[in-house]
Amino acid sequence: MLQWPDNAPVGSEQCTELIRQLIDTFCTQYHGPTQRLYRKSLTYFFTWWGSLDEDGGRQEAFTVQLLRRYADGLKSRECTGQQKVLEPRTVNAYLAALRAFCRWLQETGRIQTNPMKEIRGVRVRKGFVRDSLTEGEVAELLTTFDRSVTDPLARERVLRDYAMTVLWVATGLRSIELARAQRRHLTSKEGAVLLLVHGKGRDMADTDAPVVLEPWVLVSLNDYLDHHEQCHLARADRPIRERRPDHPLFAWLRGPGHVYSKKRNMPLLRGCRGLSARSIQKMMLEHLKAAKLYRLIDEQTGNIRPISPHSLRHTAASLALENGAELHHVQQMLRHADIQTTELYVHHKDRITNAAERKIPNFTAHLPHKNK
Repeated sequence: MLQWPDNAPVGSEQCTELIRQLIDTFCTQYHGPTQRLYRKSLTYFFTWWGSLDEDGGRQEAFTVQLLRRYADGLKSRECTGQQKVLEPRTVNAYLAALRAFCRWLQETGRIQTNPMKEIRGVRVRKGFVRDSLTEGEVAELLTTFDRSVTDPLARERVLRDYAMTVLWVATGLRSIELARAQRRHLTSKEGAVLLLVHGKGRDMADTDAPVVLEPWVLVSLNDYLDHHEQCHLARADRPIRERRPDHPLFAWLRGPGHVYSKKRNMPLLRGCRGLSARSIQKMMLEHLKAAKLYRLIDEQTGNIRPISPHSLRHTAASLALENGAELHHVQQMLRHADIQTTELYVHHKDRITNAAERKIPNFTAHLPHKNK
């Protein structure tokens, strides 16, 4: 098992440097928010590990017992010395970073077995689903895309974002699944066009859980793809840009100033580098604001409705159920492992529609406005 660095007292420069090198080596395989989260979480763990006062001046070995003690400390907040209890999702995020770290240690031969396999996260309480959009609100959202523009780059952006939005609402995809979609994931079976989904926690697209693309969804998608295909045609001022099956379904705009890395976006592939989930969410947030659906005030309560880009996934589920879809079919569309997760949509609606409170008679109807 991994041991605390020998001859490296806690807090010493040598100890700090050894930990930094180990974390840096691990984090090079990740980018952006994931890397920052993992770096923060692992630094927190090593700080906690180093603070343990063991007999003989030696730190406890990197074992299942140590990690279980750390997990229990996170859940009770004892490992931080603070009174505030961490939210279950926060605890699971810290443990997820440590779980990925242990998997990497095993793959690189630093440890023989993965001790985190025996450590479970905190069960997150399932509550009501977030708010979703109505059919009328979806129509308002789609009107924010001006598809009459003629400038080539501006038109490509509008057609791309419009096609993503239609696909998002029509299939309930997550933003990360939109970002990972590739041209080769489009296929046909039984007379229908399918999109294989590369979901979270998976190494590749899942052939067993596709989403079905209705003809009206394909119209907007084909409009964008037909426009984007122009960048692959040969011209006198540029070479042929080869079409490849692993090209992203939704790509960054081509041309100077529209990519942030020319090293990663070579001329042969320029215009065919996939969008990130964060950029897709940012795009949708801008259009929700333009449609005045973001931070929308509920007229009945005066509260802000919890609408976010992820609400489009909930919208797909809610609209499907409202229009007669079977629960297990919605489960397959959303790719929920547990049907109880899908049942939240039904329970939420049924709780309101058939509420017991509606059976209580109005005993105030015949009371005078003023007491005599």
